[in-house]
Amino acid sequence: MWDDDDEREDGDDESFDPEAHQRKLEALPIYQKADEILELTQRIVDTLEKDNPHAEIHSSMMLEDAMIIPAKIAGAEAMDDYILKMENATLIKIHARSLLTQTASLKYLELVEMQYLQLLRDELDAFRFLFKEWVKSFETGTTKEGDGWGLFVPDPD
Repeated sequence: MWDDDDEREDGDDESFDPEAHQRKLEALPIYQKADEILELTQRIVDTLEKDNPHAEIHSSMMLEDAMIIPAKIAGAEAMDDYILKMENATLIKIHARSLLTQTASLKYLELVEMQYLQLLRDELDAFRFLFKEWVKSFETGTTKEGDGWGLFVPDPD
């Protein structure tokens, strides 16, 4: 479970092609949507007043959430283990929901015009549908052993 052994189980020593992996990742609709969300979030944050303490906190949190989403998609796509994919998916959901919550806070504080916040909310809603389809594609039989917590699959006793 905690083994960080980099050896492939099948004994195949083929070299990993990071450029091919990156092209495959960038072709995924969910990754493309995550990039769009990151770009839109950056644009919204850029409109916030820099000297407003509320704006500074919200912009930091929103950028963190928006940056983590594509990174976790990349992480999940880089592995075959169901549990690790689901752990990444859980973090993606948490950060997407946090970003959605931030839009409500910005609306309440009247720091950003509602039409920009609605754009982000619409993109997050579209992302949610892509996310659900993406998670369905995870193969459940790829887990080597439990995660030690019994969260996504029961641990062997």
